[in-house]
Amino acid sequence: MSVHTWYCANCKKETGHEVREQAHHDPAIRALTTPPISGNYRDHTECTCTVCGTVDWVDPVDIFHLDVHDFGD
Repeated sequence: MSVHTWYCANCKKETGHEVREQAHHDPAIRALTTPPISGNYRDHTECTCTVCGTVDWVDPVDIFHLDVHDFGD
């Protein structure tokens, strides 16, 4: 599992987020919740705020834009 800095709509600031994939081979990295029913979330990734616990489903391409968000493994 990796932790990335991401904007939390609930905290209203950049916070650490645990990132988990829907179909990852490692159960420890697999998503803990199911994606929203409405919308196209087939390729999205679970992103959980480490401060408040808010879960967002985001496009993994957005997470790894190095110019926009910091990340570290």
